[in-house]
Amino acid sequence: MWIGAWWLGQIQEYAPHASLWFPPAGVAFAAFVVFGPRAALPLAAASFLVTMRLGEIYGTDFPVSNLVLAGVLFSAAHAGAYGAGALAFRRWAGRGVPRAVTVFLLVVPASALLAALAGAYSLALSGLIPYDEALAILLPWFIGDFVGVVALAPGFAAVLERLAGTTGTRTSGLLAAAARLGPARPGLRALSARLLLCILPLAASLVLLLGFERRDLASSFIVFFAVVPLMWIVHTEGAIRTFFSVAALSTVIAGAGALVGPGDHTTSYQFAMIVLAGSAYFGLAVPSLYADNENLRRLATTDALTGATNPGPFLEAAARETERARRFATPLSLVLLDLDRFKAVNDTHGHPFGDTVLAEAARRLRAGLRESDVLGRLGGEEFGILLPMTEVAAATETALRLAAALRDTPVTRGSATTTVTASFGVSAVDPSAGFEAARERADRALYEAKRLGRNRVEVAPPA
Repeated sequence: MWIGAWWLGQIQEYAPHASLWFPPAGVAFAAFVVFGPRAALPLAAASFLVTMRLGEIYGTDFPVSNLVLAGVLFSAAHAGAYGAGALAFRRWAGRGVPRAVTVFLLVVPASALLAALAGAYSLALSGLIPYDEALAILLPWFIGDFVGVVALAPGFAAVLERLAGTTGTRTSGLLAAAARLGPARPGLRALSARLLLCILPLAASLVLLLGFERRDLASSFIVFFAVVPLMWIVHTEGAIRTFFSVAALSTVIAGAGALVGPGDHTTSYQFAMIVLAGSAYFGLAVPSLYADNENLRRLATTDALTGATNPGPFLEAAARETERARRFATPLSLVLLDLDRFKAVNDTHGHPFGDTVLAEAARRLRAGLRESDVLGRLGGEEFGILLPMTEVAAATETALRLAAALRDTPVTRGSATTTVTASFGVSAVDPSAGFEAARERADRALYEAKRLGRNRVEVAPPA
């Protein structure tokens, strides 16, 4: 992959060691992020092999000893710089997208600068170029490496993670947080259309640069308008597709820059690639925060074991439904239920089996309720059900149906099995008396069902 990326960089090079970008830098950083120190040997070997061909690039017949020395020094400089940068990224990035993006955009320029300094002076130390030339190529080398890493490394890392997964190779797993940000509507047609919109500003820039000979900075600045459709991709297509979109857009921009040749637009195109990539990665922090907030909301409102609503949010829903029933004069019913002899289940079969019983009971209860109904876990084995727009007679029928759903099919885990029954208390909610009054009456009806032998439904008298 590194050598293939090097050939791509050569195609888009407008002078020795001067290109709009250096794709192998992106491969090196990505490989160290995904594989850690194991990437050092193949990357050093690839760097050494291409350095041995510098004579063709410069059109000079260098002595083999100089080329070997240059290959050793350059491979050490390249692998060392990006290995150190990737190590810092792996250590500080964490597992969240916002922090990872910030660390990435801080580490990358430092790594690129170190790679440029060490790489340029390794060529000078080996006698391939004079020191003043090493100083002259330092800035374009740094910017080319910087662009290559910031625009391509996330995409290369995604490819390497996928390839490693197919072969069972161990990786860092740092892309897991980004990978969970998937597309809202999977499909390549919409993505392709949005990518074409990203390329339109570049096409307009090329028309001015080539067709109208307007080789000024204003003509090249048009490419920055690609950030608008690119943000559309970020917020609809997910992280991995964003990485590939940034890589594709950067490749097209670099190719266009090589087509036009050197000029004032060169720096504009380079910084456009940096800005577009950085904006896209920071843009990913927004859907990541949305996902994190949704997860926190779910954890705060939902019981992890059963998926039922937690007591606090259940009481909030009860207050809302009671107010709605008062305002619109609609019926509202409450069902309380308690699994029978649940302590005996835990004592006989163990708590893991008891957890299975609770989770399965909640699943069966949800399956028998409407979408507008609210199922809450109020205590260990006690559940509550809010039934909006439901008279107490219909609520009683619902409770009888749920009792049968619990009772008719035993719960099994491994060799353990048990029949689940529950005692139910049903009451109508009188908005004028308040929800707590209805809850007290339903609770008394539930305990009456327990007293009368369990596995039954009792209805509380009207308030």
